[in-house]
Order: sequence, then C-alpha cells, then structure tokens
Amino acid sequence: MKHLIAATLLFLTQPVWAAMSLDKIILYLEDKPNSREDIVVTNPDNETLYLQTEIYRVDNPGQPDEKRVRVVDPKDFKLLVSPSKAVIPSGEQKRFRLMSLERGLDKEKVYRVTFKPVVGDIKSDRTALKILVAYQALIFVQPESAQYKLSLEKSDGNKLAIANNGNVNVEVSDIQYCKAETECAPVEQAGRVYSGAKLSLEGEFSAGGYLELLARNGRESERLKLSL
Repeated sequence: MKHLIAATLLFLTQPVWAAMSLDKIILYLEDKPNSREDIVVTNPDNETLYLQTEIYRVDNPGQPDEKRVRVVDPKDFKLLVSPSKAVIPSGEQKRFRLMSLERGLDKEKVYRVTFKPVVGDIKSDRTALKILVAYQALIFVQPESAQYKLSLEKSDGNKLAIANNGNVNVEVSDIQYCKAETECAPVEQAGRVYSGAKLSLEGEFSAGGYLELLARNGRESERLKLSL
C-alpha cells in the first residue's frame, strides 16, 4: 500500500498518531459519462480526523521521464473528488466519490489522489509528536477500446524485456521461463507495465523457449505464453 509520511513536531516526546484506512487504493474508471467509483475512509483513531485531498496527473507513467503534476487550476480538472475536504469523527467513515471527465481517449490516463490528514487539536496533557500518515490512491481512466499488448524485446544492455504496446497498463506476475513444457523455472521480476513501457528481466534466456505469465488488468486476468 502506497503511503506518505509527514511529521508535525510539537516539541517532543509522546507520539500521537493520526490514523485512517482506505477500503481501496486502486480504481479503474471508464471513458464514458458518469464513470465514477467511491473510496471509503475510516477513522479508527480516538481523535477527530481532518482530511484533505490532492490530485496529481501522472505524465509518461512507467517511463524514465515520468512526472507527477499536481492539478490546481480548475480548468485542468479532468478527475473530480467529492468532497475535497472532510472532518471524520472518531470511529466513523466518509465516502469520497471520484468521477472522470475524460472523453474520447485513445490511451489511458493515470492519476494519483492523496488523502492527507492535517493537524487538528491534540488532546494531551503533555507535549507530543503528532505523526500524520497520508495514503495515495492510484486511478486509471481507460479508453473504450482498452487493450494491453505484450511482447518480448531486447532492452538496454541487451537484456530481455516484456514490452507493452497496448493503450492500457497491465500487471504481470508468476513469470516462468520454459526451455520446454516440462523444464520451467521461475523468473523473479514482476510488476505493472504501463502503456509504452517495459519490464526488464534478469537471467539467461535462449531462443526456442518461452515465457509463461499471469497478466491482470482491473478485474480480469489471463495466462499468456510469449515465445522467445
């Protein structure tokens, strides 16, 4: 689970946690009107949770020049979060609705939304260190013709890589290198391969064999064989 940590120092000693939990941190939205999903934030702490959200657009995801750009200009908002701020009492929940305004996409858009606690009153009879833990949700807005396309290519240093030439991301895992049907060995690498990006693999691979792997996008998954 992705999280960010910030600390507000109130002159030392006893730590006080601003806690929360999210029911999901990865969302898939579609390129169509009224595409929306909810994230439920729970406050299990004894203190009231003061929460604000920040939206970041991810440019060139998975590439060496990947950049996360905070969206602050209203005319640039293509992903809406409602409410943008909330006060959640101890033991209660708040539902945040995320809705996409993206239309006519030919390639998926990637966003990150930070759920960030802010400092409220600390109920303590002594000085304290209040630790704020922020969580970041990963949002994919996918085109109507969403499809990943995996192939094997040579990457930098002549290493073998799994390339995604489709228009949406895919998670690859449980990779096996097989010289033959009965001669397979696991490959340690796994991860998310964004559109136009590659996952480099470690090891020696010879022509005539193949890679078998599990590919997952959203709620769907399949096993694939990629010939060397």
